[in-house]
Amino acid sequence: MFSSFLQKIKNLQLPAGEFAIFGGGPLAVRNIRESHDADLIVSEKLFGEYKQKLGWKYKSFERDGRYVEMIEKDEIEFYKDWGPGKWDIAKLIQESEIINGLPFVKLAEVLKWKKISDREKDKKDILFIENYLQNNQ
Repeated sequence: MFSSFLQKIKNLQLPAGEFAIFGGGPLAVRNIRESHDADLIVSEKLFGEYKQKLGWKYKSFERDGRYVEMIEKDEIEFYKDWGPGKWDIAKLIQESEIINGLPFVKLAEVLKWKKISDREKDKKDILFIENYLQNNQ
């Protein structure tokens, strides 16, 4: 399932250094668990370009006491900010790991985000990630 998202992302031919896959993507690419969408953090420039493209839907919602903007198409979501918590998007993109030709936010950063989020599904993911990191060092 996630491999179809990877192909959709590759087909977009996004510029290197302008995006990284976050959310459940870094887990799904490692077969830790499945993901039913693809969350990408993107540069302000890339966000602005795709916000104007036909077929991309803009949404704004409250998360962690602030508004987050996103655009989406075909279950691929672009975020120019991430929450909850404070994140340096440019740094996360710059330090991402290339897997299957695409940049993924490092699992250690996903783990930090999951601990801050602390939703029920995050608690499960925290155990999955910690177990994966322990067994794949």
